[in-house]
Amino acid sequence: MIKFNTNIRQKVVPDLVESLANFEEITELLHHKSEKTLMWSPINKDSHHLYDHYLDAILTVYFNKYYLLCKSLIQSLNEENYLLYGLIGRSLIEHTAILRYYVTSKMFPLVKIALEDGKVTTEEVETIIPWLEKHIIGNRFDWGDFLVDYFDELDNLKPGNILKNSQVNVLTCLQKWMQEDQSIHDLYSLFCDLVHPNLGSTLLISNVVNNQICIGGHSGEAIALEIVNRTFKQLLSIFREVSEQLKQLQNFKFADYIRVS
Repeated sequence: MIKFNTNIRQKVVPDLVESLANFEEITELLHHKSEKTLMWSPINKDSHHLYDHYLDAILTVYFNKYYLLCKSLIQSLNEENYLLYGLIGRSLIEHTAILRYYVTSKMFPLVKIALEDGKVTTEEVETIIPWLEKHIIGNRFDWGDFLVDYFDELDNLKPGNILKNSQVNVLTCLQKWMQEDQSIHDLYSLFCDLVHPNLGSTLLISNVVNNQICIGGHSGEAIALEIVNRTFKQLLSIFREVSEQLKQLQNFKFADYIRVS
């Protein structure tokens, strides 16, 4: 189990220590859930099995991505690589915005309608599948063209159209979330500045030495540590939203007695 080291525990403000422990627990849970291997292409492609397969695939994607992001965040703080902390923080926010948009705004209304009469028709399932496909393989870059030689060299690997599906703009997803939670706007703006070549990212490599702000080096107190002190709990709180969305996604699987008619 990966943990925050003694050095960073001693450097953060005391009321953050419990939050560090909570983050470690989340990371360990995600680690266990990320061990499953799932093929992209389903063996059975009838509507119901395709629906279930995409749900499993999306869950597997998020368990793996969130685990690696959490693991990397712990490593970045252990190594006092605060620039990486900013990159990971922004990625966590954006992944959660995308997850929330698809699950709450797009899929939940469709699944709710499908379950209202206790029967799920093939037509109802087929209205949801495109959103599942877009969620898992949406993109804004031509990966098929970029990796064509790679796929050609692999025997019997036929990616087909799995790399051709446009993604919803992350800003659209963020705006939807921000309408319901203003704090996300402020948090995302902050982490964008920590990532872009702006003052924020420069502060992440700056220290206070003899009551002067200095750039680089290894002396003095890192200004980034204060940024962590003021933002870590907000990043941790995002996982309440993550947990809610992933549980909802798991509940989208139709019960055995409500099979496609």
